[in-house]
Amino acid sequence: MTRVLVTGAAGFLGSSLVEELSRSGYQVRALLHDARRSILFLPQVETVVMDIRDRERVQEITAGCGAIVHLAAKVHAIDDCGLEQDYQAINVEGTRNVVDAAVASGVKRVVFASSVKVFGEETSGCIDESWPADPKTGYGRSKWLAEQLISDYATRYSLTAVSLRLSMVYGSSQKGNLYQMIEAIDKGRFPALPRLPMVRSLLHVQNFVQAVVLCLRAPYFQRAAYIVADSHPYCVTDLYDWLRAGLGKSPARWRVPLWVLKGGARAGDLLQLVSGGHIPLSSDRLTKLIGGAWFSAAAITRELGYQPTHSFAETVPELIASYRKAASVRSAANLYRESRLVR
Repeated sequence: MTRVLVTGAAGFLGSSLVEELSRSGYQVRALLHDARRSILFLPQVETVVMDIRDRERVQEITAGCGAIVHLAAKVHAIDDCGLEQDYQAINVEGTRNVVDAAVASGVKRVVFASSVKVFGEETSGCIDESWPADPKTGYGRSKWLAEQLISDYATRYSLTAVSLRLSMVYGSSQKGNLYQMIEAIDKGRFPALPRLPMVRSLLHVQNFVQAVVLCLRAPYFQRAAYIVADSHPYCVTDLYDWLRAGLGKSPARWRVPLWVLKGGARAGDLLQLVSGGHIPLSSDRLTKLIGGAWFSAAAITRELGYQPTHSFAETVPELIASYRKAASVRSAANLYRESRLVR
């Protein structure tokens, strides 16, 4: 069975993928940035701790692998305040190190986790792979440049390689924008969204895992990149309502009008400009929350047999349970610290 190197294996995507590959009979070599995360894996998973910016070490660990799934990256936050050079060093030059090592070690297949952010921050209607790239952030630009590297190496060295443009991924996690949204709704700090026509494409982590496994098995790819998303987009208001119901809250009796949200966002822009800090509500944050982001996964469905099996509405109980567990652990830790101070 093929040995697969998974970079970024300790992350949200990587840990789910490593588990599935290992259970499916693949030999997995997991590249970690933090040694403490290796305890999460099954015993048969081989772990290596290193940084993908270490060119020589990357070449060492690709030996004996038949495929690489490259997930390691500097990810973006809701404010996307990362430095351009950090995205360049990790997401672009780190990817160059990985594909250079793949060529040197005779690896035949590379699957790269890109992002729909290569298209920009918003869409007007549904778009597919024919839409031109137009990244607006350092993160988006770094993913687009890394895609070009993958494509170029595939042509020059006859690699079977593909980039997966992922929609926002969700699932049981104790961090990220979705977790923050759940926490804000639970604590009454999130406004009751008005009925909005905009929709957003999301991707359940297990649907992502299915897409990667299909890419590892496909004899070839008809295109350099595929969009990956759930089977249908979600209305932004529905996402809010589902999470609210999952938290045991009654339906919102009054919703904040859109003009009020936009006015508050403009006020937040001014405060942010004056203070230099991050404000909970700004125009950028509001756009990322309620702006349209609709992407078609028709190509990967048609050409690779992708059939997403998980949806957001069905996953809400799992999301809330994960949030409650994290909150309970955090509360217990705070109580312990307070008891130590009392002593």
